[in-house]
Amino acid sequence: MAVLTGRPQLSTVDLYTSELVKTTALGTLMDSQTGKYFRYCLNGAAALVKGNLLQEAANDVQFDALAVQTAGVIGDQYLTLTNGTTTITPFMFDDGTVFSNTAGAAVTVGDEYTIKSITGTLTSGGTIKVWTDRPLRYAYATSATKVGLNKSPFGGVIQFPITTQTGMPVGGAIYEIPASTATVPVYGWIQTHGVFAGLSDNSTFAIGSGLVPSLAAAGAFGVNVAGTTHTPVGVARHAAETTKCIPIFLNID
Repeated sequence: MAVLTGRPQLSTVDLYTSELVKTTALGTLMDSQTGKYFRYCLNGAAALVKGNLLQEAANDVQFDALAVQTAGVIGDQYLTLTNGTTTITPFMFDDGTVFSNTAGAAVTVGDEYTIKSITGTLTSGGTIKVWTDRPLRYAYATSATKVGLNKSPFGGVIQFPITTQTGMPVGGAIYEIPASTATVPVYGWIQTHGVFAGLSDNSTFAIGSGLVPSLAAAGAFGVNVAGTTHTPVGVARHAAETTKCIPIFLNID
């Protein structure tokens, strides 16, 4: 069964210190008494810039529909799959999602599990075992089922890119978390709700304007532009000031 626990509150957690060893699940939500929310994350391959808006890692379509290599049996706590063409690196799918990618009336449709680890041959076309947070509730047939892997939204976070949104917004950087490498992960906390000092772009907006990821500057906040699909992320508490940080009320969580 899935185990649920109450949401922790800030006590002795140092939000501004990075870690090389994961101390809680990615995405763990922490409250402060001032109404701010923070999430635990794994940084991506570039150091974060304080005041920047952040996005989840871009999706790799090679993991969208993997073949079930050995039939999954009800009660098993893993799925045996054939990897795509992308090599799976350590920490890549920690606390991510494995989901049924099968269409139609198959019994597994809508089935989803949290990934605990992945073992096996992690290179292109290899046989992998995806270990899940709880036993399988349905049988996974080798011929009828496709399975997708998706990173945690908080696994490998990046600066929000310009123009093209390649994932969902996940928070704002409150300090400079160093870059991770393929073998050395770096963990830390980012902010997802409440008053935040965020980078303003050169668009024109007033106090109270709804803000979205900027179309003009990476990691910045700007106004929504007709015809774009950027996700609302907060409300301006000051008017726009180009290249400066201004108070923003984040509402990602």
